[in-house]
Amino acid sequence: MKLSNKMTFRFILYFLAFYGILFIGTAIMFGVFIFQMMKGFYYHDIRVLEQSEMEWAVIHDDKGISPSDALLDIAERSGGIVQILDQDGTVLASSKDGILPTSYGMNELKTLVDQQGIRTWTLEDGHILLFEEYTETDSLLAELEKNPQFPVLTETDLQMLGRKGAIFELFSETGELLNSTSTSGSKPLKATDLLKSNSSVNERKELLSSTSVQGGNIAVIRMDNPYYQALDSLDKKLFISFSKGFVLYHLLLLFVTLGFSLWIGRRFGKPVFYFLRWMERLSKKDYTRLEDRKIRRQKDDRLKRKYRIYEDVDMSLTRLAANLQENERTINRTEKLREDWITGLSHDLKTPLSSIYGYAVMLESNHQWSSEEVRGFAKTMMEKAGYMDALINDLTYTYQLKNDGVQLEMKNMELHEYISQYVERRDWQNPIVIEGEKKGHVLIDPSRFERVLDNLIGNASKHNPPETAIHLHLTSQEEWMELVIQDEGAGIPPEVIDHLFNRYYRGTNTTTDESGTGLGLTIAKQLIEAHGGEVQVFSSSEGTEIVIRLPRQNS
Repeated sequence: MKLSNKMTFRFILYFLAFYGILFIGTAIMFGVFIFQMMKGFYYHDIRVLEQSEMEWAVIHDDKGISPSDALLDIAERSGGIVQILDQDGTVLASSKDGILPTSYGMNELKTLVDQQGIRTWTLEDGHILLFEEYTETDSLLAELEKNPQFPVLTETDLQMLGRKGAIFELFSETGELLNSTSTSGSKPLKATDLLKSNSSVNERKELLSSTSVQGGNIAVIRMDNPYYQALDSLDKKLFISFSKGFVLYHLLLLFVTLGFSLWIGRRFGKPVFYFLRWMERLSKKDYTRLEDRKIRRQKDDRLKRKYRIYEDVDMSLTRLAANLQENERTINRTEKLREDWITGLSHDLKTPLSSIYGYAVMLESNHQWSSEEVRGFAKTMMEKAGYMDALINDLTYTYQLKNDGVQLEMKNMELHEYISQYVERRDWQNPIVIEGEKKGHVLIDPSRFERVLDNLIGNASKHNPPETAIHLHLTSQEEWMELVIQDEGAGIPPEVIDHLFNRYYRGTNTTTDESGTGLGLTIAKQLIEAHGGEVQVFSSSEGTEIVIRLPRQNS
């Protein structure tokens, strides 16, 4: 898998994990929020609650069954009293004592069914929750009715009303105000005002309780409803609670995101910095690998598992370091060869030039040279000039071959027949023996390949005694035709074999009897490679083998 695909796959996994954490965190936050809502009864009227919600509101302990604080709170905000009854009608617990009965008989329960503002829930254990609306004004009206003189109020009654912030009003059947404890005056009572007393407590601006008295008059107790603003305060409380949870959740999410980003950055960034330091070392020609045990395992020197995604980069940099090191060695060897080539070329050109210059100076002098001496000078100058011309031509040819400047005219030929005809046309001082496979075609340029044979066979002939036989052995393989030029001479030293095809000059003094420019083997190798082949040299004290392989062709 490519590095880009690996990184894409890894990032997808990481961010899916992050999304999973985010999803779980969000679910937990909303779960806690809903749990708190249910637990805290963020409602405005107890009568809208379901049986399953009331199960949360009842406490079962060693003391028995009792209403929770949340149930007591919503009962008070709903303007009533909640009681817990057993199946016999006995009151086991009540939000307010001394107001409602402590037990209910059949007739009393039937009466409750017909009343307004009553709500009951049957719990799973058989107990019954009973809510009966009973406001503060109901309580005050009940206290006033205990007075035998009611609706005439005593001083004690007036003090009680003053402490509660309530007012007493007496209206006629037609709604005319007959008496009032209010100093600011009261608006006339309407029939619809009495209907409002049956609406939800939270929806009333004032609490109102009324009763009929002797003479058909109507006694009314009024006071401001302390829970009328409960709706706004409850929403505000709910909003504050939600806002706190939202802020805390996002702070936690921020820290998780920062931590996750830091972890991702270190996991992906640490090896990147390691490779950058390694590349910086390579730029300074230090090809040793950078060691970091935080990145690599000590036992096998591989990248640690969490950094294994960069294994391709590690292998590429390892190969790059090896290639750069080898290239530097090659450059150093090439530079040395270039210096040797320039030195040898300068020597090979300087020597014949010196001879030509010397003979030219002699001819230019006033000395009277004989015709035979002049011809001798001229012959030597021509030989040296011819050598220089051949050297320059060979140099040009090697560069043309190197830069694909030589066009080959390829022909499909049987190699054994071609070699046999070539040997017949040449007059070698050593005996040439052709052996091996007689069938096998190759694609060659006949004239160009003759130069390969001239150089290789000629080199073997030149460096061996005349009686040493030179064997040309042909082998047919599946994809190759192999020609082995073998002699039985003293062999070539290993240090010479390493540079046998790399020398561009002969390096010998041009005054010796040896001919040639020293570029023959280089040209031979380049021509073989231009034919799509390869050449190798093997030598020992028993002789030398030059192996030429050419692609085999169909006949």
